[in-house]
Amino acid sequence: MVASRAVVRSRRQIARRSIAALQGRVQPRRRRPPELARQEILDAAEQVFAGSQPDQVGLKQVAREAGVSHALITHYFGTYAGLIEATLERRLRKMRELVLARLREPDALGRPSELLEILFRTLQDPVHLRLMRWMLASERPAASHALGLQDRGLAIVAEQIARSVAPERRRELIAEIEVTLLTAVSAAYGYALGKHALIAALGREPSRELDDQVRETLAAMVLARLRSKL
Repeated sequence: MVASRAVVRSRRQIARRSIAALQGRVQPRRRRPPELARQEILDAAEQVFAGSQPDQVGLKQVAREAGVSHALITHYFGTYAGLIEATLERRLRKMRELVLARLREPDALGRPSELLEILFRTLQDPVHLRLMRWMLASERPAASHALGLQDRGLAIVAEQIARSVAPERRRELIAEIEVTLLTAVSAAYGYALGKHALIAALGREPSRELDDQVRETLAAMVLARLRSKL
């Protein structure tokens, strides 16, 4: 039976209302400045890596978390590996900024444990550890450069220390300060990445108290070394 004109008109009205309702639920595409979009993608990547190892997820999951297209991520970061490296680099820069800010405080070098606490706290973060392990396991040539604490971060910190304690001897002391920092950071990274195996070799259990003891011991060694040279 052919539907009457009234029924057809009613069905069309219902269809139009349904389409309008669906369109009302669609979020309009938000225009963002490039740097803001880049930072939001990195924020989304950190959220994804907080729950999964980098090898267990990919650009698809990060794009979904950020609410952007797969193409936009590749536009900013090139590849998934590039996104991982950029996420780690941002974390390293934040850590460096905290250290430099602390170094500007009076007698900061007399309290090396506070400076190392920033490093240890960063390294204890599960996201940071996951990204570092991925980077260390990567055989990509770019990975070795990404581990250099981007923007020559160690060199910047060493320069700040030299200017603070002995500006007139800066050129003379900078190499020694750099080696001291390199040793301390290497020890902190080694402890963070291999803590459970290392502690098990002592027949002990991991604990916050033991973490504090390791940090305090390393701080005392760094302070003794710097005092002997400065």
